[in-house]
Amino acid sequence: MPKKILTGALIGLLALVIFSGPAAVPGPIQSLPEIIVKEITFKEVVLDPPPLEAGGHILVSAGDFLPLAGGSADWYKNRGILRGSKGAAVAAGSLAAEVDGVPRRLDVAPVLVDDKLYIPLNLALEVLGLPDAGRMGAAPEQESTDIRLPPLKGRAGLHFRYYPVYDLQARYDPARGQLAGELLLAYQNPYLVPLRKLYFNLPANAQYGNGAKLTVSRVYINNRPVPFNSRGSSLEIFLPLNLAPRETLFLSLSFTTQVPPGAARLSRNGDLLMAAGWYPILAPRTGDTWTGVAGTSYGDPYFAADAYYRVRLAMPPGYQVLASARETGRQEGGDWTVWTFNSEYPIREFAFTAAPDLQFTTRQVGTVQLVTAARDEQAAAALEAAGRALEFFQAIYGPYPYSYLHLAFVPLDNLAGMEYPGFIILSNRKNYSPATVVHEVAHQWWYNLVGNDSIHAAWIDEGLAEYSTLLFYRQRDPVLYQAKLAEIGRLAEQTAQPINLSLEEYGNEQVYRQAVYNRGAIFWLELEAVAGTARLQQALAYVQRYYRYEIVPPQAMIAILTYYGKLAAANFTSYLRN
Repeated sequence: MPKKILTGALIGLLALVIFSGPAAVPGPIQSLPEIIVKEITFKEVVLDPPPLEAGGHILVSAGDFLPLAGGSADWYKNRGILRGSKGAAVAAGSLAAEVDGVPRRLDVAPVLVDDKLYIPLNLALEVLGLPDAGRMGAAPEQESTDIRLPPLKGRAGLHFRYYPVYDLQARYDPARGQLAGELLLAYQNPYLVPLRKLYFNLPANAQYGNGAKLTVSRVYINNRPVPFNSRGSSLEIFLPLNLAPRETLFLSLSFTTQVPPGAARLSRNGDLLMAAGWYPILAPRTGDTWTGVAGTSYGDPYFAADAYYRVRLAMPPGYQVLASARETGRQEGGDWTVWTFNSEYPIREFAFTAAPDLQFTTRQVGTVQLVTAARDEQAAAALEAAGRALEFFQAIYGPYPYSYLHLAFVPLDNLAGMEYPGFIILSNRKNYSPATVVHEVAHQWWYNLVGNDSIHAAWIDEGLAEYSTLLFYRQRDPVLYQAKLAEIGRLAEQTAQPINLSLEEYGNEQVYRQAVYNRGAIFWLELEAVAGTARLQQALAYVQRYYRYEIVPPQAMIAILTYYGKLAAANFTSYLRN
């Protein structure tokens, strides 16, 4: 089913379930037996460790993939024994193999990546008892990824490519500085384990919120009121029944967010509203845990899994709105103007700015419409820089899927700029810098299209955004490139901290930026020097293909870099703790 049809169907069901039928108090949570999921295709799931490509074929980690379907694998040095419905013997680097004692020539040789033996996917499926279905094991973007996998047991790290659907409605009262909202959510369990609870983050209630206050007043699931626990920046919702893998629930909740005055990511400044982290957002699940909001005001103290968004904002007449989704409608009448937005494809979160006198400037770059919201700022210069960066990063990392990219100048005291999906905010209290625009455009790939744990692994998105900015200027302005490289190197030398500490461990913003931004950029430059530009870009382009709309685990990133870049552990140990 096409993604947009699925999104519409889920929204329709959401409205039907929430607004019809009698309400009931939820009963006790029921226990479920061990989950074994059937009828899965390769492209429907995200494997951990990730698969790799070789010669147009897919390789999977034998010791991780085979046990999911009741098989096993052992290897010593470069020789491996595979067990399932059949037995097989392979050797890393060799096309020669045996399957049930019969010699076989493989399409692609197994490889050792760090301490894991990777084998061809089609061989793994044959060992597990699935007949060869044509050219199995082809690259992930090809149709052969529709191949069926054997029944798999539940396990952390393996999940379906299912994305929630947020239907947000909110009304902004500038006199009270308040957003009153309703969140309708269609959620399909993407994990191979049943869920007993759902966890949401409330960034507004953390230090990030700058004194904001988000209050949740009621929660319904499938039209039934359910108990919940809202404490600080976390919201715990108890499900009336275990939610089995691939089952869907429909949730509604009411909330109010008091937005403080200030010049921050969530604030109001005069008649301008900047709203990011303003609503309850599903906590991301990494392994067996749900990740909350970090206790820092600097960095990116929360992150989110991708979802589809449909948003309706009721604003006072005269207000203009620019958001991290495409405007799809505007209805004026009475005391309110209702703005409607749609994300088109999955995005990580929904942020927006609104004010009465915003002036919009537009530019078309290929299929993407760039829009800048400004008052007296350098809108044309920002559009020019964003357009050039958009073309550059599409060429090296892959296509930008959305039809929009929005930029807005807003009051920000502590930041020069900040990225959101399809939406960049730039401080009008700092001198305009095109390098800031380039950095934030790079984040559309490294933060939104491929996400990461920004609390514990900001070296991925921030380090890559800074490295990508250097790549841009290396090609477009070599003189500026040398100047930026010297400045980054000078700042990087001021700390020896690992680049993968948690936000809190850095202690303050200066050390965090020196380690994650500056040492992080030097880390990527050193990998490029060892691997070569072409091989590093091949690795990063593969990450973009396989983890698009997903969160890449740090170990998966390292495995992909190691394989494609022909790197060794020593290339990482001087920068990464553990």
